[in-house]
Amino acid sequence: MILVVIEHSGGALKPSTSELLAFAGRVGRDFGLPTAAVVLGSGTSRLVEELQARRVDRILVVDNPALEEYGPEKYVHALASIIATQKPSIVATAHSARGMDFMPRLAVALRKPFVAGCVEYERIGDRIVFTRPIFNAKLNMKVEPREAVPYLVTLTPGAFPADDAQPSGSGVAGSGASLETIDVNFSGVSNRRRVIAQSEAAKGEADLSSASVIVSGGRGLKQKENFSLVFDLAKALNGAVGASRPVVDAEWLPREYQIGSSGQTVAPKLYFAIGISGAIQHLVGMSASRCIVAINKDPEAPIFKVAHYGIVDDLFKVVPALTKLLNDLKAR
Repeated sequence: MILVVIEHSGGALKPSTSELLAFAGRVGRDFGLPTAAVVLGSGTSRLVEELQARRVDRILVVDNPALEEYGPEKYVHALASIIATQKPSIVATAHSARGMDFMPRLAVALRKPFVAGCVEYERIGDRIVFTRPIFNAKLNMKVEPREAVPYLVTLTPGAFPADDAQPSGSGVAGSGASLETIDVNFSGVSNRRRVIAQSEAAKGEADLSSASVIVSGGRGLKQKENFSLVFDLAKALNGAVGASRPVVDAEWLPREYQIGSSGQTVAPKLYFAIGISGAIQHLVGMSASRCIVAINKDPEAPIFKVAHYGIVDDLFKVVPALTKLLNDLKAR
């Protein structure tokens, strides 16, 4: 069984849910294993309803007032109990602040292999080999766990596109998922820290993690004022705006727009790279996009190695023309 630990906030599932289920569905098909989603929290009925509309075989719920406030100690305690009875082969969650808070603790508690920031996997015989970036995403390292299952992994956001999700085993979208409530005794387990306050990080005009179309610009735009070309094209495509690190370092746009190893990892259906040369740090953040269109006057730019379509020309001619064409089509 593939066990995925669902993240949620404010009574709603995080966008990583679909990516986790996509990963679990792929692994499940390759190894003939069902998928189970674990929900930890208090008052989880709304979350369960959302999950029942997803492609998953089983939904395991620990609904307890002790889990009203997140704490790694309680997460580890609950998951260790579930793993002991369910005996999964793989336990996965998002490579997020929360995932990287409790998952290493769980691995230590169970003395099981842990792979952080997984971006891909492959089946070799009856073994699974995970891929994770190292050295600031300049290299990829393949990791084969040597100990007994379960293997614990966190998945890099955007590495497993949500539209890869397929039914696993007998689970069918919206039906067939069995719901099981699990009782866990939390007596004697307490959080070793308390939450003083929570605040939302600043966000751009669109949530890049869930955007289906992203138009990104790089230093090929030459100056901040020229970024209006990117915003205009994004508006014509009903998409979001992204940027490479040099753009953010030059303070043309805030940090939340940055895509790459030190920014956000995205996997939209359509990704425009405008004036972006394609440094490895940027490629690791967007190379999983379904369709990549690169516009750059340098035919040797590394971005063309991952692009599905490339336009070698002056972006200051191409982008306005493309924007006008799209707006004309929309006006018809």
